[in-house]
Amino acid sequence: MPNPKKLAKIAAYAIIATFLMIFLVFYRPIQLWGDTLYEPVYTGSMEPAIPVGSIAVIKPTNPETLKINDIICFKIESESAITVTHRIIDITNEGFITKGDANEDPDQWIVRKENVVGKVIAVIPYIGYLGHFVRTPAGFILLIVIPATILILLEIKNITKEIKRKAKNEQISSLTHKICLNNNLGQL
Repeated sequence: MPNPKKLAKIAAYAIIATFLMIFLVFYRPIQLWGDTLYEPVYTGSMEPAIPVGSIAVIKPTNPETLKINDIICFKIESESAITVTHRIIDITNEGFITKGDANEDPDQWIVRKENVVGKVIAVIPYIGYLGHFVRTPAGFILLIVIPATILILLEIKNITKEIKRKAKNEQISSLTHKICLNNNLGQL
């Protein structure tokens, strides 16, 4: 039967790793596996296709292959960190005309090909709410700081226990050595 303390330690590591991954996902689009990006969606401009609080899974794509009706993630300006996820409604020589499904009017900008981050290939509904919570001070403390502190304290406890165990073993070894010496002297 597995050691319950070891299982608890493994579970704690898994929980910390999960929360750290969630935390990272919601601060900016990140690359986790291959070239796929994960972008949280915080507005309702793409509802009902992409509900508020979803995660858009984005695959970097050659802009030349994009078509009308594709949903893309793009930067409004090439130097901007802000990304938008909208549907292509027209293609011109200058770039792409986009529009949020829930918006009445097209976007006021033309998306240049070099500003395209990628094409949305999947949507994970509602998990983005957790990311939004992680970005708040309470969420950061509850989901990152407290679990990390618990993990650190568990490790300190384990290290202390290991140091005490080694000291006890050394003490036993020293006593055993003294007993052996006394026995050897007594036989002379």
